Amino acid sequence: MKKYTLIISTLLLMLTNSACSDRELDLFPPYADDITNINTEAQLQQLLNGGYLSVASTDVFGTKVTLLGDLLSDKMFVSNLNGSFIDTYNFNYNAAQNEFSFYDTLYGAIAKCNLVINNTSVANNAEVIRIKGEAKTLRALAYFTLVNYYSATPTSGVNQEYGVPLVLTDYDANIQPARATVAEVYAQIIADLKDGIIHNDAAPGKKVYLSQTAAKLILAKVYLTRRAAGDAALALQLTTDIVENSPTNFAKIDATALTKPYDPNSASVYSQYFSGNNDAVATGSEIFNGVLQNYTIQGSENQPETIWELDLNINTNQFTNIGSNVSLPGYYNRTDSRKCMLFNQAFYSSFATDDVRKGKSFTATTSLLVNIGVPTVDNPKGYWTTKYPRLTEEGNYFRNIKIFRFADAQLLQIEALNLTGQSGVALTKLNAFAQSRNGSVYTGTNLLDDILTERAKEFYGEGQRFLDLKRYNLAVSRPSNCVTCNVAASDKRFVLPVSQTAMNRNPNLKQYPGYN
Repeated sequence: MKKYTLIISTLLLMLTNSACSDRELDLFPPYADDITNINTEAQLQQLLNGGYLSVASTDVFGTKVTLLGDLLSDKMFVSNLNGSFIDTYNFNYNAAQNEFSFYDTLYGAIAKCNLVINNTSVANNAEVIRIKGEAKTLRALAYFTLVNYYSATPTSGVNQEYGVPLVLTDYDANIQPARATVAEVYAQIIADLKDGIIHNDAAPGKKVYLSQTAAKLILAKVYLTRRAAGDAALALQLTTDIVENSPTNFAKIDATALTKPYDPNSASVYSQYFSGNNDAVATGSEIFNGVLQNYTIQGSENQPETIWELDLNINTNQFTNIGSNVSLPGYYNRTDSRKCMLFNQAFYSSFATDDVRKGKSFTATTSLLVNIGVPTVDNPKGYWTTKYPRLTEEGNYFRNIKIFRFADAQLLQIEALNLTGQSGVALTKLNAFAQSRNGSVYTGTNLLDDILTERAKEFYGEGQRFLDLKRYNLAVSRPSNCVTCNVAASDKRFVLPVSQTAMNRNPNLKQYPGYN
């Protein structure tokens, strides 16, 4: 009999709060820190659910990792009104003092995934194979996040021996793994994702589970980040498959449509997708110009545009710690007392007048970028985003957080087309995408810059900009509202330092060069 000792503070509740299904199982009770004989399908699902909760925590995608991708970039700033994460924004961090804490949390998620993947006590059936496939996809995402932030990008050619530790065995408090090489980490990520593409559900009923489509999207981004010989072609194959052949529950959003087509002042479907009050699709009727009109309002959760989102509800939030003290709405939304993250004037001005990602007016509450009540202490003043509503029909801080969207597959396909020498097709598709948002048309003079500009407009506030710059070894250059305004791509601060606590625990773990 083998005994596993786990810290399972996140393994206490169901992953979702809807009616029970085979996936939505009671997790181990709080006293069951010692797990003996993991020998049922239910226990494997419970461990996988615990991994999902770990990556959804405030340390990881629930708040800090998603914030980090914009904090370290060039489109937003931290208001002088509230200095939350100001040191991170100023690239002022080291091993002893920093404001990010996802290293340990992600390795905790990996430990749960390993227990699922390595289990031989539960006989294989379709559900067990699916559970293990999802666990490999989740482990790959955890390692991809770690190597993205704690290692130099593969195409930089520097410090490639400083990957992150690869732990693939069951939890053991005594192991002290050294860093693997960057190449070794990417090889493992790719192997895990290939398994997920085969064994995950093709079309899970809820977007809070990692599907085959999610695994394809992550793998495409992995290939475009590694960019070894043939990787761009593989990324193009994957993204084209997503765009053209996905199950019907994955599809591009009709961004310029209105939620009430008869009323030109209504919010766009795109705006409603992020900031509307409704989580699910709502239908109704309303008298307009003396005529009774039926309408459908796009809900914000479990929508075709979404490939994967975090499950936020009254149960899961107790263990992810998302709430009034730490949450994306708390930092981004103008109605929250902790608000401090604003997008800069240059970024706002870069949008076309009718671009739905900006909104028709910076004073309209239906717009995604607004200057209502922005602090006067900032010069120039910035813009709030309404992508993260604090209050929805379910209550405060319960809107699911979108991590991967169909638009990412569309823009990564364009990126891959450019890298494979098909610049003409790439430009045509890029302009078609921009026009689907009422955006600006590009000339293609610097097509990579055009693609990354469009990605910045599409994904602001979603944690992607810094990694987009890093993927191409591009510097951070901020136009305003900064102390640290320019950081070269070769700067050590493009790689995060491992915390001194983690270093003290593991004498075999070397700090990234420059932080010693």
